[in-house]
Amino acid sequence: MRNRTSPVTGARAMIPLAAATALLATGCGGSGDTARDERNYKDTEPVVATSFANAPKAYPLDAYRPTTAETSTVDHAVRVLAGPCLKKFGVSWPAYEASGAGIPLNARKYGPTDLDSVRVYGYKPPLPDGVTRQEAVAAQREAQARDRTITPAAAAVYTGTTQEARKKGGTSTEVPAGVPEGGCHGQARRAALADRAADDLTKVQTLFFEASATTKKDPGSIALDKRWSACMQKAGLTYPDPLAAADDETWRTTRTSPNGPHPSFPAPSAKEIATAEADVRCKAATGYVAKRHAIESGHQKQLIEKNEAMLTAVNDRKRRMIERAETVVAKDKK
Repeated sequence: MRNRTSPVTGARAMIPLAAATALLATGCGGSGDTARDERNYKDTEPVVATSFANAPKAYPLDAYRPTTAETSTVDHAVRVLAGPCLKKFGVSWPAYEASGAGIPLNARKYGPTDLDSVRVYGYKPPLPDGVTRQEAVAAQREAQARDRTITPAAAAVYTGTTQEARKKGGTSTEVPAGVPEGGCHGQARRAALADRAADDLTKVQTLFFEASATTKKDPGSIALDKRWSACMQKAGLTYPDPLAAADDETWRTTRTSPNGPHPSFPAPSAKEIATAEADVRCKAATGYVAKRHAIESGHQKQLIEKNEAMLTAVNDRKRRMIERAETVVAKDKK
């Protein structure tokens, strides 16, 4: 459950409000404490408005990767540019739909940080601020419905890859002759100057991970973790650092009501909520987030200096990609 969020441009726009956390939905059952939390999370339950108020702010390396809004603009442009190619082969693709509000970048880098949020979600990923459970469910269903309209023939043309048979005994759908490399999607990404975006994002993310690794070994971080851990021990909880608490297997194996506040996750147990509350209080008492952010920012600045030429090139490609995308989208809206 160590969250490393980043904007990703993919071939399909799937489940806008929950995509970032869908892969973590393995906590829906399993062995463990069989006590159930039967709180009734209604679809229209009041929204938690402060899930990220105390989350880490921007890091130096954030300047080298697109924001969520910029990524959305690029996705929109790619969809527009793919249109003529799809039409040429007599297929269609769902119209571009802007994703709803998302979880801020780095919001859970050190685990949860806001009491109001953990009292509802525990350690489970929260819905974006301002989103109700009802809205999240509706967004999931709408995205799934759009995905079901995509035919194998359209997918073969759009992606440039053979589509396996959907049913046993069925036939695969081959890519028609003349489809560009990478399909209409690949061609559109090249036209949008986005064909190197994924590689550039990987380069920046690699530096993020490197900075996180050296930060963890920094004497200041080690001392900070010890202070946080000592605070948790006063509450009868033993964890070496915040991510160890967030990653506790108990939260994924304890049986609780499946009707949780987030439609993709079961309800948190009372123990999970109590632990998360103590965690957030200890972060506040030790100044954990701000101090860890400062230490990690320092390590990132060192890496930026060492990789100046590479990052300058990445930033230049990002700038040109976004400018191109904005131009395409502006023309599409006329």
